[in-house]
Amino acid sequence: MSLTRSACRLALTFKLLGRTSLLCEPMSSESTRLLDTKHVGFLGSGQMAQALAKGFLSAGILKGEQVIMADVFSTSSADAHLFEPIKRLQDVYGIEYVQMNDVMAKKSDIIFICVKPHIVRPTLKEISHVFDGKLVISVAAGVTLEQLSQVVLQSTRLIRIMPNTPCLVGAGTAFFACGPSASAEDVLLTKVLCSSIFNVFEEIPETMFDAATGISGCGPAYMYLIVEALTDGGVRIGLPRQLAHKLAVSTMLGSAIMMEKTGENPAKLRGDVCSPGGATIAAIHTLEEGGLRATIMNAVKAAAVRSGELCK
Repeated sequence: MSLTRSACRLALTFKLLGRTSLLCEPMSSESTRLLDTKHVGFLGSGQMAQALAKGFLSAGILKGEQVIMADVFSTSSADAHLFEPIKRLQDVYGIEYVQMNDVMAKKSDIIFICVKPHIVRPTLKEISHVFDGKLVISVAAGVTLEQLSQVVLQSTRLIRIMPNTPCLVGAGTAFFACGPSASAEDVLLTKVLCSSIFNVFEEIPETMFDAATGISGCGPAYMYLIVEALTDGGVRIGLPRQLAHKLAVSTMLGSAIMMEKTGENPAKLRGDVCSPGGATIAAIHTLEEGGLRATIMNAVKAAAVRSGELCK
């Protein structure tokens, strides 16, 4: 099974678990009806914008005619490979695509900012007048609510989201914070949209963004590294690489699901696997001897510190 299929299976499994308090609660039909008359625009059409749009559409939260995507790509041969995934969204769902940011913004009630962080502020500044009174949701890493507020009108309602890359396969985790102008309805609309595609969608103070980024934002890379190391460990002692990889991915998936489903402390679950004098406790001793726990804790701190530096 490929990693992508496995991640999709994890997202589906989470949804079938009956949803514990850690997972997004399903929204009521009354809440979802709030979106019936809304148009949702995307500034930028890269992987994140495509993942969000496709997630909203496939979940039935939005219809194709409610989605407008803006970018500079055209159908010319030079841009064909970049435009192809956008065209698929057009063909399958009937979304609208425009090449003018202000055209998208004028037509939209809710606007997701999905461009590269270094061009967020200059891009918003050019069309800030069009955002007057609209809900603007930024997924740009390292761009704070304060920085966003400096380039838009005061009446613009701002929300900042930090998703992680597994959202590209419907298995994402995200957290968000609201600007001072965001209303209770804005928060509800954002939750209705994003709870349809994120396993966890949690509101936190923006002051916690750097710390949370060190866990969920950067965390997928830690998990990939662990799977890579497990795979290499298997190859080192004679397993075929494909088999070692499959075992490593499935073990990580199963362990995550078991923690989620049982609600048990991971230390307790780990202890359950460690038989006295057995293979697992010997392996755990080696990991502790190598400082794995402290190394991971230090990695989270390093990521948080760097995230804070990037916001300045």
